[in-house]
Amino acid sequence: MTTKETIEQYFEALHGGNWESFVADDFVFVNNNLSKVAHGKAAYVEGAGRFFKTTSAVKIDRIVIDGDSVALVAHYDVHSLKGTAGVCDVAEFITVKDGKLTSSAIFFDAKTLAEFMTQG
Repeated sequence: MTTKETIEQYFEALHGGNWESFVADDFVFVNNNLSKVAHGKAAYVEGAGRFFKTTSAVKIDRIVIDGDSVALVAHYDVHSLKGTAGVCDVAEFITVKDGKLTSSAIFFDAKTLAEFMTQG
């Protein structure tokens, strides 16, 4: 499977099910803070899974693929604890090997998202 095919299928699976199968066991995850890195599939599935449960759709706005490296901008439709709809824009840098995501560094406005989730 190519990097492009892997990324397309992963993002389709986010709301279609089985997205976890695209994550490598030795996954490395950076979330908004380059000095804070999580290691392992379980850590990513737990953290990202919480976020994905608050979303109903994702649209890739821009994507650049260079070999196993992917850079993209995505828009997630999110829903607050009170049911209010909103959008979370992210920039993400992903590496892929043998049909699995091996790392991700994702950046977004965490403060605004947290405020929206609790007050929205």
